[in-house]
Amino acid sequence: SSTRYDGIIAISSVLELIVASIVGQWGSGQSILSVFRSLRLVRLFKMVKQWKSLHILLDTISKAASDVRSFGLLLSLFVFIYALIGCQLFSNRLHFDNETGIHVGILDSRYTHALIPRSNFDDLFRSAITVFQVLSGENWNEVMYDCWKAASWVSPVYFISLVIFGSFIILNLFLAIMLKRFEGNDELVPGNLIYPEEGSESKQDKTNKIIRWVKNKILSGLDFLMYYIQRNESICRKCKSLIDNKRTEVALTVVIVLSSIILALDTPLANPTSPISVAISVLDKMIILVFVCEFFVKIVALGPMKYFEDSWNTLDFVAVMTSFLELFNVNGGKSLRVIRTLRVLRPLKMINRFPEIKLVVDALLLSMPAVGNVAILCAMFFLVFAIFGVSFLKGTFYECDLDNESYTEDVMDLITYPRLMRDMSNAERSWLDVDSVQCNARSWNDDMIPTSRDICNCLPGGQWVKTIQQNFDNSLRGFSLLFEISTTEGWVDVMNASIDQRGIDMQPVRDNNRLWALYYVLFLVLGSFFMVELFVGVIIEHFAKVRDVKGQGLMTDAQRQWASTQAFIMKIRPEKLARRPTSCKLRTACFDLVNNLWFDRFVVAVIVANSVSIALTTFGESESKIKVIGIINGIFSLIFVGEASLKIMGFGVMYFRSGWNRFDFAIVCGLLFGFVLDRFVTNQLFLSSISSILGFIRIGRLFRLVRFVKPLRAPINAIIHVIPGMTNIGALVLLLFFVYAVCGMQLYGTVAIQGDMNEQANFRTIGNAMTSLFRFSTGENWNGFMWSLFEEREECETDPRYNEESPWCVQDRDYPGCTEVNGCRAGFSVFVYFYTFTLIVSYVILNMFVGVVLESFQSCQEGDILKPEDLDHFIKIWAKFDPDATWYIPASDMTQLLNNLGPPMGATYQGHNIDPCLKGIAVNNKKQVHIVDVAARLAKRLAIEKQGDEFGELSDSHPLQQNLEKLTEDEKEMTLGEMYNNQLTVLIRLAHRWKRVAKERRQQQSHVEGDS
Repeated sequence: SSTRYDGIIAISSVLELIVASIVGQWGSGQSILSVFRSLRLVRLFKMVKQWKSLHILLDTISKAASDVRSFGLLLSLFVFIYALIGCQLFSNRLHFDNETGIHVGILDSRYTHALIPRSNFDDLFRSAITVFQVLSGENWNEVMYDCWKAASWVSPVYFISLVIFGSFIILNLFLAIMLKRFEGNDELVPGNLIYPEEGSESKQDKTNKIIRWVKNKILSGLDFLMYYIQRNESICRKCKSLIDNKRTEVALTVVIVLSSIILALDTPLANPTSPISVAISVLDKMIILVFVCEFFVKIVALGPMKYFEDSWNTLDFVAVMTSFLELFNVNGGKSLRVIRTLRVLRPLKMINRFPEIKLVVDALLLSMPAVGNVAILCAMFFLVFAIFGVSFLKGTFYECDLDNESYTEDVMDLITYPRLMRDMSNAERSWLDVDSVQCNARSWNDDMIPTSRDICNCLPGGQWVKTIQQNFDNSLRGFSLLFEISTTEGWVDVMNASIDQRGIDMQPVRDNNRLWALYYVLFLVLGSFFMVELFVGVIIEHFAKVRDVKGQGLMTDAQRQWASTQAFIMKIRPEKLARRPTSCKLRTACFDLVNNLWFDRFVVAVIVANSVSIALTTFGESESKIKVIGIINGIFSLIFVGEASLKIMGFGVMYFRSGWNRFDFAIVCGLLFGFVLDRFVTNQLFLSSISSILGFIRIGRLFRLVRFVKPLRAPINAIIHVIPGMTNIGALVLLLFFVYAVCGMQLYGTVAIQGDMNEQANFRTIGNAMTSLFRFSTGENWNGFMWSLFEEREECETDPRYNEESPWCVQDRDYPGCTEVNGCRAGFSVFVYFYTFTLIVSYVILNMFVGVVLESFQSCQEGDILKPEDLDHFIKIWAKFDPDATWYIPASDMTQLLNNLGPPMGATYQGHNIDPCLKGIAVNNKKQVHIVDVAARLAKRLAIEKQGDEFGELSDSHPLQQNLEKLTEDEKEMTLGEMYNNQLTVLIRLAHRWKRVAKERRQQQSHVEGDS
């Protein structure tokens, strides 16, 4: 296949030479030669043959090609159907007044000259592009609002259905396809990547050689000093005891937190002579001293070699060295702010002090080689599209901007469609300012056709400016452009600029070449939807491997299935059996009523009806409608109060032992509290706040549907189960946000507001920086903000200084009498800042959330071998033997429990003849068995029946196995099999004794008869 591939490239090169010799157009980016030259770019992918891990990744992609083709066909059909529907609903209807923006009907005289938005449904091609824009999420709401003004209520129905079925369902099939191909691919994510085999040298080891060389240079300078210090053993012992002391660890954590607070408060816009700034400066030097002391104490206690073996200690060392750099640069200014950005390394010291976050970081670092392969493949793919774009689009994203508004359409027509000099009229020649410095009209001859740029430069007030900030002027700019639009942010503007362009130095014309839309659609499908899902697939699969590997090597599929089932079993909780009261007839009647199936159905109907009544509330409604809705809500509230009262009457104290009942009771109390306040409080402002709270409480009733609708339990349980994992990743994301926010404040806090950088989105305070970064992590106009930072500022200050007489205008309360922050634009560092943030956060870290959610939903949905219904049935039967939910039942009840369970977990047994798997159930000194142990053994028996010889027991070092043993190991006195054996032994002994006694009696009786 590779030979055929090379043959295609060679044939295309020969054709290029033939066409070049005939046409004679060398180097023309717009000629047919560019098509042939672009085919050479695909040869870049040949290098993967020499890169084994990259070759495996590309092979995995090729195996998914058939599925991707099917998906591509489905996506094309989906887009085609919705494009046809869009044409029927909105074709030729999106016409708006140029000044007011009001919709213009087809019979209106202004219709032919009305403004038509670029995203429209006037023909099938443009309709398909607009549908694809909505699927990508790029400003889809603006398109919906335009259609809403033109077609009323049908617009939200169309677009919401398009987003739900297209973005939420169809596009997520990409993720399913990738996960299917990556699942179980040990070559792509090998086990020795996590635990390398002895004698094997990985790429990470080669990289570590360079790091170790640098460390050795540092160690050589420390060894001489440490030789004399370590001769005093008492000093070493004291230093070691100091670092092992928990109080020291707590104190250092407090210092790191204090340092982070200082970093948040220390902004370039602060008054350097204020008491806060002076205190920050003093505390910062004290913190540096603490970190230096920590460094030397650890060096003395551990020794240089052992200290630098830990990468986290190396990070501490770098933080200490950067602190020294800050102390030595005492002159201040812009250079000091750059050095201060290195202080963001200090908060990273928190990672080593929290095992949960450190575990996430370690797992993330272990996945870096696989993620790096995907990044390299994406870079090669982007480079192919970038060079193709440079070949055809370089120097084309420009237009003529005329400051003088008095220019007529004839002037714009001359700029757009230049003519030969001899064909120009005297009036047209008079428009040109030939004496202008930027005009070179005197060198034009009659047979020359000037470009649009030449004419623009000769017109008074004419400037040749960019149509958009991005361009394809070189491969690097093209690569960065494609990286930006791969986040689906701003790609429509770039596409429109490509469609309008007419060549180098030519004025663009709207919809000049609409086929360029296919270039961007193809790139987004392959470069955004497909390539980005590669990141998700690799990260999720790698985290699955890391989850499975806990010191015992990779698990087989059967072991993984059994581990999933066992994790499912570990979530089991006994429920208390509600006893039917018999002492009071009223309580008995209430108990029977609330346990009736139709009572639950009635409550569900009331909840749904109440939700509908809440949804009927609108702005500007009449007094009669408000009164009717109030009465209806009052009736529903009385029903909920009555429900709670009936259940309390029927269940008694047992009512409050259920979490759902406590939730219901809290809602009822909130309703009663709001009713009392509404009747006795006259403060309208306070009542409006209470009304909002009551509205929130009423909405909370919807969550009660989860209790009655079983299919909703799995997603809710997944959300509850995912909270710990999400917390760990969320803490890491928060730390990264803080680090980038501090960097942004120090580097770009003094840049003047302009463009997309406004009062809300800026880096002037830690709050604004954090909220802006959160917005950018969602992809919302992050590149627009980046280019706004990079734009030139007029009459700006290179190094703004604080003026005590007129402080900076930072907040609204500072006006008037303050000075506007007027710092110059950011340098090229802004691209490094935003590109790394987008790459790390959007492509890597946030995809970890996807992996955690998928894992949680899978584990809560089913245990592979058992279904949730099986476990619910087991808990219900267990409650009959353990009505008080003590987690234990007598071991003697095991046979009856198994008989009552029925299949699949139970079976019919008689006496002590039970399955061998169940004989290992632990029995405590009270002759009781634990619910989790019993459920796990029953599930194991079921797994052996289903998997047969493929069943693989988990090793003793597996966390699930260890957690199961911890439940029963402390109280374990014997196993169920041993107890049955003991009982059988006693029965056998009793039987032998009875036989012996019976025999002795018969012998005695025979002797008596003989004597008589």
